[in-house]
Amino acid sequence: MDMKKEDVIEIAEGLRLIEEGVERIQTVMKERKIRSIKDVAAQLIPIFKSDDDSLSESVIQHLE
Repeated sequence: MDMKKEDVIEIAEGLRLIEEGVERIQTVMKERKIRSIKDVAAQLIPIFKSDDDSLSESVIQHLE
């Protein structure tokens, strides 16, 4: 498998986006004194269940 320069650039950009996402999550969790992703899920699941038109049951089950 040969990777092209464009492939490496795309992968690097994806990793940058993941890093930014993790930083955003950590910032909110720190500000709200949330200790775990499980705590986040416990608050998100009711929101997701009330908006069942846009979220599938499998996403909800994954968060539980």
